[in-house]
Amino acid sequence: MSSSRVLPALALALIAAVAIGCGSDDKDTSTSAATPATTTTAATAAADTIGVQASEMKFVLTSDTAPAGKVTFNAENVGKVDHEMVVIKTDTPAADLPVKNGEVSEKGAIGEIGPEELKVGAKVTKSFDMPAGHYALICALPGHYQAGMYADFTTK
Repeated sequence: MSSSRVLPALALALIAAVAIGCGSDDKDTSTSAATPATTTTAATAAADTIGVQASEMKFVLTSDTAPAGKVTFNAENVGKVDHEMVVIKTDTPAADLPVKNGEVSEKGAIGEIGPEELKVGAKVTKSFDMPAGHYALICALPGHYQAGMYADFTTK
């Protein structure tokens, strides 16, 4: 067989292989299309519940937004030292709160999960009434905020 016939034959074989591969995706697409709807429904149902992992020196949130109103935080201290989570309603980004004499300002605080509640290994569930707006979640224990233990959070 000459090379002028081999190239078109290879091209046809390649096109056929791609077409067969694409054909099998049709079934997968319909199955996966239903899966996100289920996931979205579950996520929507729990949109007002936020998971929080506190460790050195950060908060890891399952989401940084929630619908305005009652928001529940499921906080867990997975670190090696005690922490707290102060919820502050403010327009200021969490990283830019004023610090004076080594203490971060808690002006605008609407509540907190205190250090007596968020000891090493503790799991705490606490709800706050959070009107629409921006919030800073901070650990105000000495040095924790300055080390980066804060997160921005928004309710809409």
